[in-house]
Order: sequence, then C-alpha cells, then structure tokens
Amino acid sequence: MEKINRTLAVLSTRTIDSGHCIRFQSKFYFPVTENGDRRFFAGKTNCMVIETFDGQLLANIADNLYLMEEVAEHELVSKEFDTPQEAPKKEKKKYIPPMDHPWKKASFANYAAKQKHRCGANV
Repeated sequence: MEKINRTLAVLSTRTIDSGHCIRFQSKFYFPVTENGDRRFFAGKTNCMVIETFDGQLLANIADNLYLMEEVAEHELVSKEFDTPQEAPKKEKKKYIPPMDHPWKKASFANYAAKQKHRCGANV
C-alpha cells in the first residue's frame, strides 16, 4: 500500500504566503511536524504539496516532509468572545409635522389658492 501511495501521488508546487500558510484547493494549510508543532517559514518560500492516493496531504519544504493542517475559516463573530447580537433593525419613523405648523400652513394655503376649481365649486 505504501508503494501505491508513493506512485500515485499528485505533486504540485506552491509558495508560502506572508501568513505562513500554503494555499491548496481553495483552502489554507499550516505545515506541521509529526509531533503536531506548527512550522513557520518566510513568505515566498517554495514548497511542493504532495496529495497521496489515500488523500493525505504532505508538504515538502527544503527536503523535509511536513503534514498539512487545515486553517479554520475566519468568522466575523466569535462564539467564545462575542455576545450574541439578535437586535432587530428598527425602521426610522418619518416625521410629518402637524397642520398648525407655521410653514405647513403657508404651503397648504398656497396649494388651496391654486385649487380654486375644487375649493370654490361647492360654496
């Protein structure tokens, strides 16, 4: 089985970004030793990603093999530190001034004066 994994492995070259991660198949990975310790390499370091036949991901950096640990997706709200915010958005109520407001009276009087056919017809 070990021979099949080595023979049918898919090799692809990548570079390490400034966040010490390797991007592979739209996901980010950290190089990790066998003990589970993360290794941090400088940005733009060349590496080779090895995808074995059984689906295991390895990184070859400077002729050393490292396991690849997937980096968790970034969330806008932390479940541990942020309080849940379920406040509904309130609609702003439009302010309509009353009819006895000074500028409202004048504008209504002007409007009524222009509408002589409506106001004076019933009188």
